[in-house]
Amino acid sequence: MKYLHKGSQTQERLDVLLSFGKSTSEDIKAALSDYLVRGISKTNAATLNFVPAPNLTRALKRLEVVAGKIEKVKELDLQR
Repeated sequence: MKYLHKGSQTQERLDVLLSFGKSTSEDIKAALSDYLVRGISKTNAATLNFVPAPNLTRALKRLEVVAGKIEKVKELDLQR
């Protein structure tokens, strides 16, 4: 299941998601913010932040895994 969509996150939530993953460069963080918070297209977010598009895609996939784990914990909490 996909949890992260263009423009679907707040900056605060993105910062928390990033804190659970591997260390990420500031350029990638800015591109992720442009895509997930501001709603800019992936291509434009990568270009604006001087990030190769495959690197942004890879970072999004890693962040998607983190978001999935958090959602799984939330589901377990609701079952109590």
